[in-house]
Amino acid sequence: MIKEYSLEQFNSGRKYQNFHISALDGQQAARFATPNMSSFYQIVIIRQGSGSYSIDFEKHTIQSPAICFIFPHQVCRFDLSQDIAGDVIMFDETIFCSEILANELKEYNVDLQKKINFVDFTAKQNLFSEIENVKGFIQNIEEPFNNLRKIQIKFLTKIIIFKVIDASSSDEFSGLKSKDLETYIAFRESVDKEFTHNRKVEAYCDQLGVSAKRLNLLCKQYSNKNALDIIHERLTLEIKKIFISEDTPLKEVAFNLGFDSQSALNKYIASKFDTTPSLLKESLQRNYGE
Repeated sequence: MIKEYSLEQFNSGRKYQNFHISALDGQQAARFATPNMSSFYQIVIIRQGSGSYSIDFEKHTIQSPAICFIFPHQVCRFDLSQDIAGDVIMFDETIFCSEILANELKEYNVDLQKKINFVDFTAKQNLFSEIENVKGFIQNIEEPFNNLRKIQIKFLTKIIIFKVIDASSSDEFSGLKSKDLETYIAFRESVDKEFTHNRKVEAYCDQLGVSAKRLNLLCKQYSNKNALDIIHERLTLEIKKIFISEDTPLKEVAFNLGFDSQSALNKYIASKFDTTPSLLKESLQRNYGE
């Protein structure tokens, strides 16, 4: 089983419970050395050192400077060098600016998690220095925390978030219509909420008021995948998470994920992983278990 952390575990005795920042020291490195999840957001700033980083089963090679942005309930693991140095900024949804991204900055919200899960700053040293400076401003806000200081922390953390997004962004979709972008983002959001009981492309098309041909075209433009691939990708990720974090009977897993039977789940796993559920679980726990 992998461990899931809460923000309260790091904020014991602190007045401001929505935010915490700490050095990427031996204790934090040890926490990240085994696969884990958290119920909060984390920005891992790596200013020195190297290593590797696995996030939702995708691996990245780290060469400082770099930033890893971890969203709630993502499975992560770091293998870091002995000379690692940096900071970990932890915060909850009261600080993360999801409404701004969904509205004013929606053009940057295309597959946002994958874009900022890992950002290489080796060619963006100046921008990395700017982020470090803003982080320093946060660290210089001293207790006691009053409402004004809380607002300052929220504001400065948002600046860091925007700078990370800026560093990961490109203009590849800037020529597409705003309505197209809204449709694609709405589809991804719906899939994330409904994939356990809604895996028909046509059902999502009815929700969004577009044809299957149009939805597939948008998915191809933005992600190079068709709509059904995106639905299956989300389902496959959930199966992996369940297999390394829970000891739930397969029959119950099948029911929770919307399959008609355990046999249907077995067939899906065979088609996607070319193996059986028991062998898949054994492989995942061997590679990602404690």
